[in-house]
Amino acid sequence: MSDRPVVLILGAGFGGIGAVSKLKKAPVDIVLVDQHDYHTFRPLLYQVATDVLDPTTVGYPVRSFVDRQHNLSFTQATVAGIDLENQVVSFTDWEPQHYDYLIVALGGKANFLNISGAQEHSFPLYTLNDAVKLKHQVLSKFEAADRSPELVESGALNMVIVGGGPTGVETAGAMAELYYSSLARDFPRLPVADATITLVEYGDRLLTMFNQGLSDYTKEALEERGVQVRLGESVTEIAPTSVTLNSGETLKAHTTVWGAGLSAVPLASALSDDLQHGRVPTEPMLHLVDHPEVFVIGDLAWTTDTKTNKVLPQLGSVALQAGEHVGKTIDRMTRKHKEPEPFTYLDKGSMATIGRKAAVAALPPDVHMTGTAAALVWGTVHLALLSGAENRAVAVANWSFAYMHHDRPSRIIIDLEDED
Repeated sequence: MSDRPVVLILGAGFGGIGAVSKLKKAPVDIVLVDQHDYHTFRPLLYQVATDVLDPTTVGYPVRSFVDRQHNLSFTQATVAGIDLENQVVSFTDWEPQHYDYLIVALGGKANFLNISGAQEHSFPLYTLNDAVKLKHQVLSKFEAADRSPELVESGALNMVIVGGGPTGVETAGAMAELYYSSLARDFPRLPVADATITLVEYGDRLLTMFNQGLSDYTKEALEERGVQVRLGESVTEIAPTSVTLNSGETLKAHTTVWGAGLSAVPLASALSDDLQHGRVPTEPMLHLVDHPEVFVIGDLAWTTDTKTNKVLPQLGSVALQAGEHVGKTIDRMTRKHKEPEPFTYLDKGSMATIGRKAAVAALPPDVHMTGTAAALVWGTVHLALLSGAENRAVAVANWSFAYMHHDRPSRIIIDLEDED
C-alpha cells in the first residue's frame, strides 16, 4: 500500500485529462474515475450526429492514458456523493474512496430552461450518446418517410435547432450539407429540397462571442446553405412533431436539437452553499473556499479570470487549461515544494465551422478570419487537440472524403436494441 498522497480525479473530460497530463512526475497516486471508459472530444460531437465521423473517432479509451503513465489508475464508476469533511467520495457502483487532493471535473448537463417538452422531446448534443441518438433519429425519420411518404407533410424531415451558439451553428451547417447533398441522393423519392432546417436564437445575432461582422457572415453562410435563421425569437414548447415559438407560430418538425446552454450537475450542491447559476465558485487557485485540497474545474466551476475579472465561459479550452493548472499546482506542492499560483486563462481565440469552405475565427490580439482560411485554422487546432494518432488520421480521411465528394462516409443506422 503506497503512502503517497492520493489525487482523486472525478471526470475524464478536458479538465480531468489536463490535470493528469501535468502530474506525470508528481510523487502521487492518481485515481481517475469516470462513468464512461472513454474521453469525449465534445467539439466534434456534431460531426458524429451528422455522419462525418464515427463515435470511436471522437471517443478515446481512457485506459490508453493509463498505459502511458505509471502513477495513474482508472476505474469506471458513477459518483454518488462527496464528503468534504472526511475527504471521501462515494459511488453507486464502487467502494468509497479517500483522497488527499480531489479534482472535480464532472462537467455539466443540458439546461432546458424549463421549456415545456424540451427535456422529453429534444435532442441535446453534450455526450457521445447524445450524438449517436441524434444521428439515429435523423436517419430513421428519412427511412420512415421513404416507406410512408405521407409523413413528409407532418414535418418528418424538418428540423429545428434551438440556440445560436457554436453547437447550434455548427450543427445547422453540417445538417444542411447532410440533408441537401447526401440524403437528397440517398432518397430520390423524397422532396428533400423542401425539408426545412430552422435555427432559432433568442438574441439579435449568432455567435455572440464574435464581433458583429463575423456574426453577420455566419448568418449569411447558413442561409446560403438553406438554413432558415430566426433571430429574436424563443421557443415556448416542444412536442414530438412540432415546436411552438413565443409569437405563437408552430413549426412542424419531428426533430428538435437543443443547443441552448448548460447547467451544473446535481452534485454541485454538495460542494457549495453559494452556487452561482448552479455552478461552484472557486478561489483564484481554483480550489473551494475553506478547502484548499479540493479543486473544481470545467463546466461545473464558476471561475473568475484574474486578469479581466470576468467569469470564464463553459468551454473545453477553459477546462483544459484549468485542469493543467491544477495538475501543475499539485506537482508544485508535492514535488517542488512551492506555493501555488493563481490561475490565469490564456485566450487562444474562438472559432466555429459553418460548412465547406466556410468558418469563422477570432484570434488574439485582433485577427478575424472567415472562409477557407478560418476552416484550415479550425481543422489544424482540432486535430492537434484530438487524442490518438489513429483518431487524427481517421478524422483527416473522413474530412477529405466529405470535402471532395460532398458526401458522408458514416450514414448507417445501428440500433443496439434491435434483435435480428
